[in-house]
Amino acid sequence: MTRTQRGRAAGVAHTPRGRATRKPTPRTSTPRIPAPQRSAPRPLTSRFRLLWTLGNILMLVGVVVLLYVGGLYATDAYGRYAARGDSDVPAPVVVEESEGSPAEEEPAPFVAPMLNNGQPVPSDQAAKRSTVTRLIIPSVDIDAKVVDVGWDMAQVGDEQVATWQVAKYAVGHHQGSANPGEGDNIVMAGHVGGFGHVFRDLYYVHPGEEVLVFSGDQQFRYLIQQRLIVDEEGVSAEQHAENAKLIAPTGKEEVTLVTCWPPTGKEKFKQRVVVRAVPFSAGSVDTTQSSWSIR
Repeated sequence: MTRTQRGRAAGVAHTPRGRATRKPTPRTSTPRIPAPQRSAPRPLTSRFRLLWTLGNILMLVGVVVLLYVGGLYATDAYGRYAARGDSDVPAPVVVEESEGSPAEEEPAPFVAPMLNNGQPVPSDQAAKRSTVTRLIIPSVDIDAKVVDVGWDMAQVGDEQVATWQVAKYAVGHHQGSANPGEGDNIVMAGHVGGFGHVFRDLYYVHPGEEVLVFSGDQQFRYLIQQRLIVDEEGVSAEQHAENAKLIAPTGKEEVTLVTCWPPTGKEKFKQRVVVRAVPFSAGSVDTTQSSWSIR
């Protein structure tokens, strides 16, 4: 047997160069595993449908609440910005009604009260509109727009009394009180707390510090003369009458600023801070005078 014949017999072939190669082994195919058959979806039960519906309702309610709360915060933020004296947007005119149950009928005749003692002011003053647009107290960083505010009737015990409204964001100028330059008491009030808290730092002023009031196209300069703290809640009718004199006409040019006090604690809002300022041209102010309380 020749070499070629022996190679073929052994299952080896020779390349042209004489190298032997082994014949490829045939591949065996692996059997495929069939994919599992998907079962038909189970029908939804009534309990599942109920839970799914309740879940969607709760999510919808949550979205509505978030939008509502966000809208409140956005509204208050805009109100505070609009009430700033240096902002270019119109002053907010939102006022908060005074506490107390509404009166059944308004007594007549009745004109703007002085506080809550029912004493009227002259009708020509009640019809007068505010010309004050801005108030600045540099020492405590108060710079706010001023809006005109009126009063509400309320039932207190067996009597009907009138209490002044308070602007929610801006400073409120009491309707019927004087305008700058008219030679009488210019009464303005604002919140110490809440969203506006425009008079949050009014308590910290001192005699001799400056108050600027803008009326029309004029600026009026005043100097703080007094800072009083008076009890307003839980006092006698006589004490209310004495307090009311602080915002009554005085027959002389002065500015009276009022806010609640203290802003926190058990006695919250039971007192009033009253700041009185006189025109700068009225003469020097005794800066050594300390604040005190009227009881």
